[in-house]
Amino acid sequence: MTFFSVQLITPQGPAKFDCPDDEYILDAAEQAGIDMSYSCRAGACSSCVGRLIEGTLDQTDQSFLDEEQIKDRYVLLCVAYATSDLIVKTDCEEELW
Repeated sequence: MTFFSVQLITPQGPAKFDCPDDEYILDAAEQAGIDMSYSCRAGACSSCVGRLIEGTLDQTDQSFLDEEQIKDRYVLLCVAYATSDLIVKTDCEEELW
């Protein structure tokens, strides 16, 4: 198992934790004691949406974001796996609309 460094830019300030490559970012953040917004935990809503600032991830399990939103680097953290070290801005739901 590989671990990646994830830095979140949250409304409460920055938070950093190590995320296994086989665990969703939201789940790893919660295990690190970081409170994040979420609702469905299935990639079918926008409650946990963030914006990728740096790095790469796999969110093929999501079914909510359209191609343009993905191209604009929006991510559903409840169904996203880190594939490199990341910087992600959280709580971006209002930016989608």
